[in-house]
Amino acid sequence: MLVKRLIAYFRRHDWSAVAVEMLVVVVGILLAFQIDRWWEQRGERMQEVEYIARLTNDIESDIPIIERAIELAKLRKGMADMLMRVAEAPATAYEHPILFIVAVHQAAFTYSPNLTNHTFDDLRATGNLRLLREPEIKKALFGYYDFDQDQNQYRPLQFLTESRHFELAAGILSYDQARLVQDTWYVVVPGELDNFDDSHLKPDEVRATVQRFVERDALIDWLPEMRHLQNEQLLVNEDRLARARSVLVLLRDYSEDLN
Repeated sequence: MLVKRLIAYFRRHDWSAVAVEMLVVVVGILLAFQIDRWWEQRGERMQEVEYIARLTNDIESDIPIIERAIELAKLRKGMADMLMRVAEAPATAYEHPILFIVAVHQAAFTYSPNLTNHTFDDLRATGNLRLLREPEIKKALFGYYDFDQDQNQYRPLQFLTESRHFELAAGILSYDQARLVQDTWYVVVPGELDNFDDSHLKPDEVRATVQRFVERDALIDWLPEMRHLQNEQLLVNEDRLARARSVLVLLRDYSEDLN
């Protein structure tokens, strides 16, 4: 119909009618493009809201894991400090004998939190990072996850430090003491030793363990390295926690703006 009308207008040299018809066509096309773009933007904003919610949930789930890593690093740093005190003054082991025994066994344990990075990896893999319109959020996310990735290069060194401790501490605990630690606390966490009744520990066995410990010169020389390991774990996870909390604030504030 449009083509027939245009042909008729051309034959009559009715240029004003031709112009009106062409204007209607152009406006219709532009309007259709605008509507399509509006729907596309609307879909992108809905995706952005979903991604922000998922990222928020990921960071929220990370924080208690990082806090646990900090608590464990503090506990094990304290164990290393105790072993260093016992090395200088063996009698201090008898003030809290079960802590001394556990420290010999677990002072070099490390715990590296596994962050929830599924959403961020999805954003990068699909190219959907463009959906996040706030540059500060993208910068904070890259800083948070890249920092965690950078720490992976130090894990082999951590494993070597742990392994070295296990090698040097082998045989210091008696079989009964080793079984006590292994069967009662697979991994000791803060507060677990506070109410432990260590009155049933055999004093002679504890004294023998202390003696074996102070005679293990290589282990005593290694204690500062072990303490350094735990201090590094503590500092890294405190930094990681600060980054997580900062990103979480940005995500929550932006989520409120979107809603």
